[in-house]
Order: sequence, then structure tokens, then C-alpha cells
Amino acid sequence: MKQKSTDMGSRRKFLSLGLLGGAGLLTQKVEAMTSLPEEEETVSMLTADGKLVQVSKKVLEQTKGVEKEKTRNEDILNWTDSLYKPQK
Repeated sequence: MKQKSTDMGSRRKFLSLGLLGGAGLLTQKVEAMTSLPEEEETVSMLTADGKLVQVSKKVLEQTKGVEKEKTRNEDILNWTDSLYKPQK
């Protein structure tokens, strides 16, 4: 008979540990879902097709090592003219 009582005790320990572990995992999941992401600073930029988009400053900082070519005024004028010309 003593064997039955130890089995019951180990079952109770197993169930209590399982429930406590499940509750711990559930609270971690809830905390992870409710944490608010940090608001990133963004910059407004124009795309090639003339749409305004918000770009993260982190993305712009990653491109600092890349050589960039300044756009000439003629290029901008030609680009805007081509947007308003009827397509063939």
C-alpha cells in the first residue's frame, strides 16, 4: 500500500510542476506580445515613381559607406516631365 501513496505523491508533484511550468510559459508569451516596439525615427523620401515613403534612419545609416552620385537638376526635370507625358 505504501507504493500507491508514493505514486500518488509523484503524480501530484508532476502535475503541479507541469501546471506551474505552463503558467510560466504563458506569462512569458503574454509579456512578449504586449511589449511595445520602440518607435523608430523615420525620414520622408520620394520613390522613383513619385510616391512618398517613410524610411527608417537605421537603414539610411547602413548605406553611408556606399558611394552616391548627386542628382543633377536636369535629371530631376526630365524625370518629372516623363511622369506627366502621355504613355504610348
